[in-house]
Amino acid sequence: MGKVIEVLGQSDFVTTLILITILILSVGSWAVAVAKLREFRKVLSSSRLFMDALRTTGKPPGGDFWSRSREIGPLARMYAEAGHFLQRRSDAGITGSLDADEAGLLRSSLEREAGEDLAERERNIGFLATVTSISPLLGLLGTVWGILTSFIGMKEYGTADLSVIGAGVANALTTTVAGLLAAIPANIFHNFVVGRINSLAGDMDRFLSELVDVCRRGSL
Repeated sequence: MGKVIEVLGQSDFVTTLILITILILSVGSWAVAVAKLREFRKVLSSSRLFMDALRTTGKPPGGDFWSRSREIGPLARMYAEAGHFLQRRSDAGITGSLDADEAGLLRSSLEREAGEDLAERERNIGFLATVTSISPLLGLLGTVWGILTSFIGMKEYGTADLSVIGAGVANALTTTVAGLLAAIPANIFHNFVVGRINSLAGDMDRFLSELVDVCRRGSL
């Protein structure tokens, strides 16, 4: 490790700039990943409590559910939208089961809520994909630059001695390693989060269908 730090200290301006850029991308990807992990843990926990209460009592949890539904999670958000839809229908003096047109309107409304929630979950995911693709390229750029400066050094000194070109080659390999160290965790986090989003989307789609079927009778 000490030798690596020593090599980094001998880096030229371009190599240092590349390493700093990779570092910024890496820190940013870790920040996004940690935030997403916390977000999904909260969403899954809240949704589990909501579904447990709904299955046990037939009612959503908490007396302030209707005002806090967006905070509880996507399933609660959809349930609240269905409740508001039925309330507007009742206020208009319409009773009884939903007809095909009303069921279609309800489904469209729930799909819109689901889409908005998934859009929130997908926010900043593109940054992880960007880090995954760009970091190795920056590492490759640093590698090419280091080899280029090594060959220039060989030409200036008129020798292929390793002591002359060693620093440039070491810097080249350092940027490659840095690029991979930034890209690999970002790729892992990206795939994990995308998998969670796809799983959540499947849960929401199933809940949406069940909710529409329940609401067809005109009440929750």
